[in-house]
Amino acid sequence: MAKKPSAEIFLDTGIFVAWLVGADRQHDAAAELFAGLDRPLTTSLAVFAETYSLFLHRFGEDAARSFRSAFAALPPVRLCPLDAAHHRLVERKLDKLRGIKLTYVDASSLVVVAERRIETVWGTDSDLGAEGASVIPGPP
Repeated sequence: MAKKPSAEIFLDTGIFVAWLVGADRQHDAAAELFAGLDRPLTTSLAVFAETYSLFLHRFGEDAARSFRSAFAALPPVRLCPLDAAHHRLVERKLDKLRGIKLTYVDASSLVVVAERRIETVWGTDSDLGAEGASVIPGPP
């Protein structure tokens, strides 16, 4: 018997930027999603690191700290770890989806989404739908 899809939502870097940056084109959609949280949330250390770095380098240290505070204030978020076994799966995913120009973090996210049978990704990157997940709100 096939395993049932997860009710979890995977959070990608783009949704955090859209949520926390008022000038972002997807800000209103992201704010609405976060205001109506009703399902378990999942992301990875890779996404967290990428998001923190993006805020730090694009908006400054205060913005990076604000991201950390906003993340900590969310309902508990499953934070998937990175290890050598996960790295090997990411390498395979990058080989399998060659030609899509996935970042390492996106490939890592696709591994987590597949492993946890997550059907919904909150993000702004269409690449995270490469294997069938719905990406909401999606690219602007």
